[in-house]
Amino acid sequence: MDKEYKMVRKTTEGPIRNKEKTRLKLLNAVGEIIRTEGYKGLGVNNIATKAKADKKLIYLYFESVDKLVEAYVRQKDYWETFSEGIQILIEEHKGNFGKDLASKILVDQFNFFLQAEEMQKVILWEISEKNELMREIADARETLGNELFKLTDPQFENTNVDIRAIQALLIGGIYYLVLHAKSNGSTFCGIDINEQTGQQRIINSLKQVVEWTYNEAKNQKKDL
Repeated sequence: MDKEYKMVRKTTEGPIRNKEKTRLKLLNAVGEIIRTEGYKGLGVNNIATKAKADKKLIYLYFESVDKLVEAYVRQKDYWETFSEGIQILIEEHKGNFGKDLASKILVDQFNFFLQAEEMQKVILWEISEKNELMREIADARETLGNELFKLTDPQFENTNVDIRAIQALLIGGIYYLVLHAKSNGSTFCGIDINEQTGQQRIINSLKQVVEWTYNEAKNQKKDL
């Protein structure tokens, strides 16, 4: 009985392991191409060659090249990391209307994007051409952002502090500062974020802007 069980187990688990191994190879190939060649290198033949896999497996496991790329981007995208635990985060930070969470998200995003070479290329792709896949991913980020704003918006009601506009400027600033520094290595406003001291200045300022924003809203509500 034990021998029969072991034989069945081997034959059923083997294909599953092979499938996951091949899926991972294809996903890793997408990342390597984005990092070294940019999004224009994401053709079916190039991906299959990098993965050392039959290109038919792309369609078998992901249905299309676009869905393979989407799977890769979603597993690497910073904002996707919040998708599963978003309601828990909201509950945990209700006490101060997401003030601490807002700082943490911005600082973590800055640190993540600074190191994530593939995602730097993905953001460049998003802003350089009209693309349905990139639009879907951007829209998914917006949906997640709206969930987080449900936590922060009440703090800013009946004030002239526009938390959404401020967050847009901060997040956009993070993207631009990192892309600028990584593209040509130059400073911005005399700050070099390729150096630890420059990175810390940005982190401190992100926290400071969030602090000012919440304090201003709080003070305005006191005067009502």
